[in-house]
Amino acid sequence: MRTISRLGRALLLAAILPAVAAAQKAATPFENSWYWGAGGGRISFPTYFHRVDAPMIGADWMITRNRWALDVFASQAYFTDSSTVSDPNSSGLRKATMTDLRRVGFQGIVFLPHWRWVRPYAGVGYSFNFVKQASPIGSAGTAAARDTAVARVNDARASAKATLSGGLMLTWRGFAPYAQYTMMPTRGTGKTLINGDGLTSFWEAGMRYNFGTAIEKMK
Repeated sequence: MRTISRLGRALLLAAILPAVAAAQKAATPFENSWYWGAGGGRISFPTYFHRVDAPMIGADWMITRNRWALDVFASQAYFTDSSTVSDPNSSGLRKATMTDLRRVGFQGIVFLPHWRWVRPYAGVGYSFNFVKQASPIGSAGTAAARDTAVARVNDARASAKATLSGGLMLTWRGFAPYAQYTMMPTRGTGKTLINGDGLTSFWEAGMRYNFGTAIEKMK
């Protein structure tokens, strides 16, 4: 009787465990899912004078398919520094202060061949960049020259650039910690405040979480 009882329990477990595992897998699928995430890191960008390194925080919304995804992001870097803009009333260049950088944008992501829950990826996107505050430095000869300097600095606060990124995401149940590097060309001509030679770099890491399917199934 004991042998029959043990055999019955073993058969019951053998029937239940695959169903539980399948339910857990179905509860947090990677394909066709919405991932919301938050993280932090650092930004490094050039100005006319030097390279600025600053802390950064951000959030994103990733919609996944099998081999690709759409990622919409927003971030802000914190700093106070100086740069230049073109100004014919100031020997060709006008020095200006600037504070913080805000970014919103999107990128298309292609997931490379993965091993179990390790998913490397590459992305191409577009970023809209806004310096939070900026103002010209120095005196202007006339009120009109001052207005011109202010207008040029305000125009130089905003820019839009293409981006290229590479990253690694670990998918475990609903959690997806990630690390990502993004580069953005910012070699300028005085029309934007981020205008030095070289690239702007973003290093970031954070956590994404799967909040459910992005496709509603037909009933």
